[in-house]
Formats: sequence, structure tokens, C-alpha cells
Amino acid sequence: MYEQILAKRNKERIISLQNLTQTQDQWFAQNIKLLTFAEVNLTALQKILYQVVRGLLKEQQQRHLQIVHTVQSQSIQENVLTLLAEYDDVLRDAIPQPIYILIWQISSLEKLKNSIEVVDDVLDIVEWYFRHQDEQVAALDEDDLDHELIIDLYKEAVEEQDGDAQYQLGEYYNSREGKHFQPEKSMKWFELAAAQGNADAQYMLGNFCFGGIGMEENYSLAFSYYEKAALQGHADAANNLADMYFNGEGVATNYTLAKKWFDYAAQKNVAEAMFTLGIIYEQGLGVEVDEKEAFNAYKKSAEAGYVEAQYRLGGIYLEGRLGQAKDVNRGLFWYERAAEQYHVDAFYDLGYIWSNGLAGIRNLEKGIHWFKQAALQGDVEAKLQLGHIFNKDTGLDRNLKEAIKWYGLAADAGSEEAAKILQELKGL
Repeated sequence: MYEQILAKRNKERIISLQNLTQTQDQWFAQNIKLLTFAEVNLTALQKILYQVVRGLLKEQQQRHLQIVHTVQSQSIQENVLTLLAEYDDVLRDAIPQPIYILIWQISSLEKLKNSIEVVDDVLDIVEWYFRHQDEQVAALDEDDLDHELIIDLYKEAVEEQDGDAQYQLGEYYNSREGKHFQPEKSMKWFELAAAQGNADAQYMLGNFCFGGIGMEENYSLAFSYYEKAALQGHADAANNLADMYFNGEGVATNYTLAKKWFDYAAQKNVAEAMFTLGIIYEQGLGVEVDEKEAFNAYKKSAEAGYVEAQYRLGGIYLEGRLGQAKDVNRGLFWYERAAEQYHVDAFYDLGYIWSNGLAGIRNLEKGIHWFKQAALQGDVEAKLQLGHIFNKDTGLDRNLKEAIKWYGLAADAGSEEAAKILQELKGL
């Protein structure tokens, strides 16, 4: 799929670059067309890189380029690598880190088994060279850059068509915390790895398709990728596949198949799958209602750290449902575990419990604390409750200034009750 998209996009990019370079650089205008061939010669790609690097160094007024003896004693590849090594500091200051890494990667290639993904990277370099080289370049941090690791991965991915290396490159470009987050490149490498049966890559592509990351949402394709990965034993893919059967996304709703895959994922310790099994047993979706099984599933999920299960379990204990005796302390314990993971409803419920004395002891200070946590996360009802507390709670001296503040915030968020009270207070 993405290979076809990439080939079409690259063709358009090449035409655009030919038009651009026609007036700026005749050499590039003549040689960029080499990238349009189905099988691109590696030497041609490295020759393009060589011209880019020499051009950059000339712009930086480097006067000793004669150390590189073109054609006669070295290959084009050796020429590029020599320039990169000799003028590393200069180029680091002149090239953005992603482009810098791409030049190193492509220059280090010795052979090609598939050229499309490499052409895409060469085009990134050439486009930057002609369109964006005057932009401010952030300094490269030596500690953040492991050339050898990334170059080796790239060579294995391209030369050997190694699925694991392709997946790792996909992860490299998919890291939102890193400096190289590029979802389209990530998808490119994931698809190459997935085509070779890499279950992790298939799972990630399922996520891309389902969430519309780097592409339009495509539930049918997401289902296909999840299924392929799940059939290879990928636990998270099995859970997501079960979700799609459960919710009828990209496939007809089928509680029997949903439960089958939830069971599989739960056996592999996927906490979310355990939680959904709780819902299935509690509501009798495709099975007989079984309160004991529902409770056990919720409890296992909560103990595994799944926040929705922790919140649900807290409510079960507080209300005495699913065959459990009421136990306020256990209920509060699980609500607090959920609150530690910023569960807004847990914030609100803790505020309500403490401010109304539902735990047996009224603690207004704790109530205000938890209501404020919920309010800060945007909970309208929590803002309204804070307005009530500061306006008319008998356990606290009236504070109209605070009351008006919280009523105002609740009214701004759409609370009609807060807006009405606010008008009354302002008329005092």
C-alpha cells in the first residue's frame, strides 16, 4: 500500500525538483531524472549526495576540498564518506540532524535490493538543499546521535531487507519524544517490515490505520493488520482485534470472536482485555451473566494497573455490587489508585465522597482538594460543586469571591445552573 503511495508521491516530487533546479543548478536538473527509474543505480544516488555535500561545504567557504580525489583513486561512495568525515563539524552546523543522518546512511550503502524507500530519503535531502538550507539549523548534540547504530540499521533494512531492522527504523521515526518523529517515514518502514511478517510492525500499522496517523482512518485495513499480528501471537494486537469485533469496527459485531481474542490477550496479561471481559460477563454479551467472573476479571485488570478497572472496582466495593459486600475503605483505595493515574471521574467521586461524609467521616478539606483536581482537568460538575461549597456549605465560612470564581468557570463551561446562581450572587 504505502510503497505505491510513496512511488506516486516521489514521482511528483521529482518533477517539482526538476522544475526548481532547472533555473538554479543545471547539473541537478540533468541528473535528478535518474531517480525516476524503477531500479535506481546506487552510484547515481551517491553522486547526487556528493554534489549536495560539496555544495554545502563551498557555501561554508571551505578551501581545502582538494583532499578528495574524485573518480581517479576513490569511488563516489568513498568521496562522500571522506567529505563527511573530514568536515564533520562544519556539516553538523550546516545540516539539520535528520538530513545529516540520511546523508550518512545513504552514503554508507553498498548495494540496493529495493530503491523506492532510498529515493524517498534522497529526495528529502535534495528538497532541503534547494528549499530550506537558509533556515536556522539547531546544533547537534553528540550524545543524542549514535551514527553507527542508525547507519547499521539502515543498511540492514535496505541491503538485506531485514524485517527486524526495518521495524526498528519505524520505531526510530515513530518516537514522539525524540527529535525525529516523522509518521510517514515510520509508516514506510513498518510496512516494509510487515510485508515480511513482522508482527510488531503489523500491530503498529494497525494502530496507524485505526487512528488515522499519517493517513486517513481505515478500519478495514486496521482489522487486517491486527488479525495478521494476532495470529502470530501478538497480545496487544489480539486485544485490539477483539475490540473491533466487540464494537463492530471494520467488521460486523461478533461477541463470540471478541471473547475468544480477549481471552487470548488476557492470558498474555493484557490488562485492558481483562477489563473488557469483566464487561462481557457483567452484561451477558454473548455469554450468560456471571457476576463472579465479572468481578474477578475487573480485579485482575485493576491489579495489573488498568485505570478504568481500578475506577470500576472502587465503585463495586462502595456500592456492594457483583456479589461483594460494601467496603468503603477498599472502594476508596481503588478510587485513589485510579486518581493517581489522573482519572477525572475518580477525582470527582473522591471529592463527593469526602465532602458529603459518605466514608463515615466528613472531611471538607479533602473534598475541596479532589474537586479541584477534577476541575483542573475540565470537569464542569466539579467546578459547580466548588461554587456550592464556598457559597453555602455549613462546614465552611462563606467565601463569595471563591464561589463566584468557581461558578463563573462552571458557567463558562456550559453549566446553566452555575450561570443562574452567578447572576443572583452578582445582584447582591
